[in-house]
Amino acid sequence: MLKEVVVEQAEIEVDGERFIITRIPTATSGSWFVIHDACEIWAAVAIDDLSGEIIGWRNPPTKFQAEIENGVRKAFNIPVPE
Repeated sequence: MLKEVVVEQAEIEVDGERFIITRIPTATSGSWFVIHDACEIWAAVAIDDLSGEIIGWRNPPTKFQAEIENGVRKAFNIPVPE
């Protein structure tokens, strides 16, 4: 059965590379954020929407992980954890 789901997208730039971030809400207070460009999915990061805490990564990047995390938080107005 098909189900219509509304997602949000934003674009971030990290080290001169542009990535599209697609937010996929979950049943909890978190969301998965899929990091991709026009041709390939690179990774996904789960972030708690309320605290900004990183819950987990799938295919975490070897470079620029912190920059991507901060770019996602900024693009979607998610707080930086204390």
